[in-house]
Amino acid sequence: MKQIVREYQGKNVDPKKVAELIKSFFAEENFKVQDTEHPKGFLIQATKGGFLRTLLSMDRAFTITVSGDASDFKVALGVGKWIQNLGVAAAEAFFITPVVAFVEVPEALWSYEIEHQLWHYLENQIELGA
Repeated sequence: MKQIVREYQGKNVDPKKVAELIKSFFAEENFKVQDTEHPKGFLIQATKGGFLRTLLSMDRAFTITVSGDASDFKVALGVGKWIQNLGVAAAEAFFITPVVAFVEVPEALWSYEIEHQLWHYLENQIELGA
């Protein structure tokens, strides 16, 4: 399973703002983005679209959860299956049983590079107070 979790304490940054930053990052990279809010946090999925990916049934997506409050929150990033209609039921599965929700996939250079860029962007924004 491929999942990275980073915890932030004492940053005084609204987790909703962090979720918005993540959505903006992926949108600027031309990803298809969907999200939902849950009482425990936020769930965001981002995938690259395109005819070839659809044809090859490449339905993998970055799946990110943001949970906690402004003084103590965490961001979990993994690669999972794109959920066509992301809703409360899907969000509950991610927050209750994240191990089941994230799907193991082979390492890919493009996913590593995007992850690296996302963490760099997010860390900078959090340090600046978002």
